[in-house]
Amino acid sequence: MDIYYFVPHLVGVGLGLVSGLIPGVGNFVLMLLVWPFLGVFGIVELLIMYASMAAISQYIGSIPAIVYGIPGESSSYPAVAESRNLTTMQQVSHAISGSAFGSAVGSLTVVGLCYVFVEYTDLIRHFYSTQLLVTLLLFVIMIMIFTVKNNVGINCVLILTGLGIGIIGYNSYWNVDILTFGVMHLYNGFPIEVVLICLFAVPQMMHHWNTGITKSINKTYEIGRLYILNPLALAGSTIIGFFGGLVPGLTTVFCSTAAYSASLLFTKDPVKRIVVSETANNAGAFSMLLPLLIFGVPLIGSEAILLFLMEQKGFNLAQFKFRDLLPELALGLVLVNLVGFLIAWPLSKAVPFFYKFNMKIVISFLLICLFFVTIYTGYINYSTAYYLICFAVLAPIGVLLRNVDTLPLVFAFLIHDKLIDGLFRLHQLNVP
Repeated sequence: MDIYYFVPHLVGVGLGLVSGLIPGVGNFVLMLLVWPFLGVFGIVELLIMYASMAAISQYIGSIPAIVYGIPGESSSYPAVAESRNLTTMQQVSHAISGSAFGSAVGSLTVVGLCYVFVEYTDLIRHFYSTQLLVTLLLFVIMIMIFTVKNNVGINCVLILTGLGIGIIGYNSYWNVDILTFGVMHLYNGFPIEVVLICLFAVPQMMHHWNTGITKSINKTYEIGRLYILNPLALAGSTIIGFFGGLVPGLTTVFCSTAAYSASLLFTKDPVKRIVVSETANNAGAFSMLLPLLIFGVPLIGSEAILLFLMEQKGFNLAQFKFRDLLPELALGLVLVNLVGFLIAWPLSKAVPFFYKFNMKIVISFLLICLFFVTIYTGYINYSTAYYLICFAVLAPIGVLLRNVDTLPLVFAFLIHDKLIDGLFRLHQLNVP
């Protein structure tokens, strides 16, 4: 086996560690940070890298949630809520080891289920059509309107804004220039990298600028013995995670919240509640990729970036079948989940050392890196000045939106081409 095979795994693990440890720096932001370097990967390597990152971020995110009461990533909020109820060293130790084990069981079970039902997923693809694609995209948008943590009206405005920014430029379907004002660079529209950096990464990171990690309670714990939740609870939370990962816009957040809510009916033990929620969100970390690989529909913003990068490498549903991608992807996930289990349990004592760093300095460094990503992508596209002008215009807007979840805006911006293409084809099919 070529050593290059492990490169996307290592990159994914490294990105997942950062995503899970730093509040506000999720998978979406990390994809933007490494955008210039992802061109060396092929379609399968991109998938392995992304799946590895998503899995590790779930594993590692549970540790700061349990130990500090701060969510390393958004699906760990149930663990944050219950962390204050962990009153003994043994409870903290059990919560950490139980979450690591449950996460591994949940993830690997979902991979196994995909192998069992892979024939049926191929049958589902036979129903794929333009009408179904448009319906799914509109469904994802509707779910976002009512679930993203803004006012419903604000979410509608954000989606319309994202679609509006997306259609700026020359539209080949209508053969018309939209809001270009005769500016040559605008014929190609706003640079996707700059829009994502300024209108998602900047507000997301600025929102967590004052996160008080140093003021949080650092619970004492030992590695101890491995805590294993009862099989019925593990199975139930895995099932919730599998189906929860398919909920557009929420995925792992919905998984952990739904499993946690169910656990409230059956137990008062904070350890069990934490383990159940963490098992579910790791199960959903893989199932959320299924709509992307079967229908070509991303459920969250980071998946939309992944799809964009894969399409640049020639990915399309007609040539790449899920059953062909699954073996290599599954093997990679087995390896990554083993690494995640080791990091999230026996090596978890190393995690608190990271929080000795000043988070404002860390976030400032990452923001500077994003600025240089803008310069680099502008340079390779022979439009450095244009990219910097766009950055200067959009970055202040991003700062002003720091208390708004801008995911609906950037998601609408990312999928506008597919939506417009689908609507245009439907119109043509229905014209007498």
